[in-house]
Amino acid sequence: MSASVSYLLARFALFFEPISPRFISFLLRRRLGEWEKEGLVAGSKIKTRRIGKFHYRIEVDLDLTQQQANRMLAATLARVLG
Repeated sequence: MSASVSYLLARFALFFEPISPRFISFLLRRRLGEWEKEGLVAGSKIKTRRIGKFHYRIEVDLDLTQQQANRMLAATLARVLG
């Protein structure tokens, strides 16, 4: 990759960096919406805040039923244990 292309990509990334929290929230809401349609979560709430250049705080609140929590825990344990 040439130096000029690298420079342009870096400038492009820096130009859009301040709006990244909105984009991150959009992508997370979309994915969690899919999970709600599939019945994996009952509800969700997302807050994304920019706390510095390329530093973000992301808060995700999930509403789960007991059955959903059991399924998520079992799937996580299955992945960890192999």
